[in-house]
Amino acid sequence: MAASLQLTNVLREFRETHPIQILQWGPHRWEYVCGGNQGISILLAGGGGSTAESMFSINAALEPFCRVVSVCIPTTASTVADITLGIRAILDALGIERTVLVGHSLGGLVVQSFAVYYPQRVSGLVLSNTGFYLGLRAVLLPAVAGLMAEIPEALLLRMVTSQMARLLQSAEQPEFWLDFYRKELNQPGAGARIRHQMMLMAKFARFFRQNPIRSSLPWVQAVPVQIISSEDDRGFTKREVAFLGQLYPKSQTLMLPKGSGHLTFLTRPQEYVRSLREFLT
Repeated sequence: MAASLQLTNVLREFRETHPIQILQWGPHRWEYVCGGNQGISILLAGGGGSTAESMFSINAALEPFCRVVSVCIPTTASTVADITLGIRAILDALGIERTVLVGHSLGGLVVQSFAVYYPQRVSGLVLSNTGFYLGLRAVLLPAVAGLMAEIPEALLLRMVTSQMARLLQSAEQPEFWLDFYRKELNQPGAGARIRHQMMLMAKFARFFRQNPIRSSLPWVQAVPVQIISSEDDRGFTKREVAFLGQLYPKSQTLMLPKGSGHLTFLTRPQEYVRSLREFLT
């Protein structure tokens, strides 16, 4: 109960001190939040369905040590180029020349695509519970995501809410987080946001087939990478996580134990933040 109350207070203070900021970039209305010290800069990109404050607990934990920006992909950003240009525009608006990019799940594809376009602006990558599908999964799973994006929004929201309830069973203070994400999923436009980000799965899969990350690329050889995964991540197999590590010569992998699941930043927050802080130093 005390820990749940503490999280409630952290969220309240976060919202009081981190108003949603808007950047209109062409037809796209980007939402983001920014806070922290003027030191190392970090940009957070959450998983499917995320808003700019979906990972607020990570923002709050890192801001005493660095500047943290987190983004929400607008539903009008329909191409990989739209997304990378929008992120670049936010960084430009904030005067950030180089940043560490942290991507969870779908966000891991987002930040890697940004690195493909703008490697000179990337000082490091943290790839959390993400990877590249291999074999038959590389064809089937993006196709399934595309099909799910076509079902009625009300049904899609029920399915995602049910999935979040399962994923959050191992979280610290699961009741708080389930209530938090249920409220996010009840926000206007939540169904459109989830549908849009599911459709992006197929587009990112196609993008990386056309622009494969190879260990021989100069920027890949130079950029430090922290990979965070878990023994029982149902989103990506151990083989896919190992493959991700093989792509980056300067990578290290933190494999968290069973029970950590796909949402490691919620199930193992202390280890997650510690890994980020060690990576930054």
